[in-house]
Formats: sequence, structure tokens, C-alpha cells
Amino acid sequence: NTERRHHLENLIENDPSGVFDNSSNAYLHRTERHVRALAKFVRLIELCRSIGIGNEKDNPSPGEVVLSPHFPTLLASISDDMPTSLHWVMFVPNILSLCDKEQQSRWLPMCRDWKMIGCYAQTELGHGSNVRGLETTATFVPESEGGGKGGGWRIHSPTLTSMKFWPGTLGRTCNHAMVIARLIDGKGKDRGVHNFLVQTRSMTDHSLMPGVITGDIGPKIGYNNMDNGFARFDNVLIPRRNMAMRFSTVDENGHYSKKKVSDAANKIAYITMMQVRAHIINEAGKALAAACTISIRYSAVRRQGFDANDPESKR
Repeated sequence: NTERRHHLENLIENDPSGVFDNSSNAYLHRTERHVRALAKFVRLIELCRSIGIGNEKDNPSPGEVVLSPHFPTLLASISDDMPTSLHWVMFVPNILSLCDKEQQSRWLPMCRDWKMIGCYAQTELGHGSNVRGLETTATFVPESEGGGKGGGWRIHSPTLTSMKFWPGTLGRTCNHAMVIARLIDGKGKDRGVHNFLVQTRSMTDHSLMPGVITGDIGPKIGYNNMDNGFARFDNVLIPRRNMAMRFSTVDENGHYSKKKVSDAANKIAYITMMQVRAHIINEAGKALAAACTISIRYSAVRRQGFDANDPESKR
């Protein structure tokens, strides 16, 4: 309700830390903007936990702040972009939509505690929304050939154009990525694109994991708190169960199976990108509403020119 919204907004506006002050944003270097935005987000999570945000009964991941219905209000009150936003806009919803219950029970608590900070890595240098054209591969490796217990996946960028390019939160912030790659099963058959959880950085010191090359793509026209990044994978080995397995599975022998679902559900692997497009439209509407409000109010009070015969009109 309105009273609750005003209460949450006041928490941000009157926070004694002063970290939410945006007055110096236009004068900061991009790296400083990124660091300051991360500090804002850390403080936001502290505030949320102090007042029980995320502990609602209907929260699909108890204690998960970003899934609370009150979180968007607090986020909007900050009025600044968060480098962590792809974590809750795409990464966590992807786990909820495409991973089975056992996978969710392992990964969602780490997301809740911000030990696992994720992004969604679909777009490639040569392939944007052309999902069928994606080149990154996930090849099944049996245990007998070094794939680890129960087998694993070798995530690889075979060409320059297969480099992941532009995903937000990838450049500096995340330590995991949900990588969209072509699944090559135990028989060497290409089963199309699937989702694979890949650790990109150490959860201890944030250093890059072996075989992972990633970084920030650099300054943009806008949205510069966000570290849109690139990533190349050089035969990075991950566990077999790091494939999202709610609708498709691969067993220890590399045998691929897919649950029988409707034609619409067959497109479920792409649902995260469709969800974020709806999110962008929703956020664009809010931005346009704010712009209209500002321009209308300004037009109502601004006076242009004056009457030369009326000295009072100069005031």
C-alpha cells in the first residue's frame, strides 16, 4: 500500500550511511561509479534483512531478498543502476524455471547469501538473439575420460565469434554464469542449446577460474554502472549436474533424454530472455512516465519571455 511504499522510500532517503547520495554521480569515473553502486547494493541488502524483507511466507526461496514484492520499491528508491541486477533479473529466475528441485536446493541458498553471484551468458560476438546460431559448445565427457565422477561437460568457445559478448554483470561482478551452449551428448550428437552453470571466478578471492577469460567491454553511451562483459571458455570442465535438468537430462553414460511437454514448453530454454524483454518494456514504461512527469511539471511553471511594457513580467 501507499503507506508501506512511503516507509520503504524513507528508509533509503534518510539512511545515515549517506551511501545512497547520487549528487556526485555525474562527476565520478566509471570505475568509481561501479564500486559505489556495489556499495549501495551491499547497504540495500543490509537494510532489507534488518526489516525482514525476503521472509514473506509466499517467497519461493525463503530469505531471498530479491524475490520479495517489496524489493522493487526499495530498488527504485535508490534511483541508480545496480551492477548486480542481472543476478535477480535473469540468473535466479533461470534457476527457478529450468533447474530441478535438487539443483535449486543447492544453488538458491548460495544465491540468497550472495556467495553465488550470477549472470546470464547467451549473446555472442557473432550471434545476438539468433539462438540457433550460437557456437559455444558443451561436450559430454564420461568419467572414464576425465569428466569427473558421473561425467561432466567441457565448455568451449571454438571460434572468435563464439565469444560471449555484452552480458551484464559478467565483466567484473559475477562469479558464476548460466551459459547457453550447444549440448553435444555422449554419442557426439548436437542436441541444440541448453543451459549450463559455469563458475567464472573464485568464490574466495574473485580470481578467474582456469580456462575462463573474461572482462569488461568498456564505457558505453549510458548504463555505465553495469559491467557488460565478454567471456571465452577454453575447455572448462564442469560437473554433469551443472546442466539445467528440469526438462532435459543426460545420464552418467551421456544418454540424452527429454521430458514430453507441449510445443510451447519446447521453447522453455529461451524463457529467461523472453522474461527479461518483458522486464525491459516494463522498466521503459516507468522511465517514460518519469520523463513525462518532469516535462509536464516544468512546462507548467516555466515562463519564457516577458512583456516589454510590463516591468512586473520580468520577475
